[in-house]
Amino acid sequence: MPATDQADYFSTQVVRTRRFFLPEWEERQRDATTLCLVGGGCEWCAPDFVVDRQKFPFLAFEFVSKGKGSVMLADQTHPIEAGHAFVFDTSTPQVIRSSAEEPMVKYFFNFTGARATQLMSDLDLSPGSVLRVTDASRVVSLLEEVIDHALRGGRFGLRAACATLEHALLLCADSRQSAAAKMDPAYATYLRCRGHLLRNYPVLSSIEQAAKACFVSAAYFTRLFQRYDTETPLACLTRLKLSQAAIKLRQPDALVKGVAAELGYKSAAHFSRAFKAWSGRSPRGG
Repeated sequence: MPATDQADYFSTQVVRTRRFFLPEWEERQRDATTLCLVGGGCEWCAPDFVVDRQKFPFLAFEFVSKGKGSVMLADQTHPIEAGHAFVFDTSTPQVIRSSAEEPMVKYFFNFTGARATQLMSDLDLSPGSVLRVTDASRVVSLLEEVIDHALRGGRFGLRAACATLEHALLLCADSRQSAAAKMDPAYATYLRCRGHLLRNYPVLSSIEQAAKACFVSAAYFTRLFQRYDTETPLACLTRLKLSQAAIKLRQPDALVKGVAAELGYKSAAHFSRAFKAWSGRSPRGG
């Protein structure tokens, strides 16, 4: 059964999302050799975003890529901002709150099963942990890949998503710092620029346009990605557009030319070439 973008436990206090839920997770959790991924994605929190739960059905890893907020895990409250990660499980009460002035953009991934429990224990990412990650840009790139693989689906999509998530968790464990560690100002600017791409990719036609909105030059925008990222800003923008296109093309009434226009492509032919180069197959629509 393919991934969907709806689940009962997903928050509605968001202004934009890229999320997935894997309905067949119960069948897979019996396999102790692989990570049983249930759902996840990226959420652009509304200013009044707050989640207050005494219980949660899965093991959870969350990573803040932009903005500020706070998280209370088992009665201990921590301020969080870009670069912070936190972990909770089925028995950890949690209150996650976004700043109204600087709403968070955060990634979340939920998993279960023996492999998940053992992995988090091996990495010392115990429930209730809050940490700052020094190599946050690479973590963000990997988490984006997890979403891409899960949404793309196919024979190896889920395997790739689970393997990439394990890679991201290993990187977090390897580059962890105290949650109180401070962030490099240039890195904060990079996160702001990347966040702009993530929020506005459907309407962005060029990196110059994105750079202007972020009050930096296109050259500096590109240098920030060269310093802190594993892909160029243009590659990031293209991947985000085409990942969204893949979702839209699954709709029964989708038209290739309509999806191309919605995502800012000048022609269906240009869009089709880009989509085939990215996915390995031609787009299919009504």
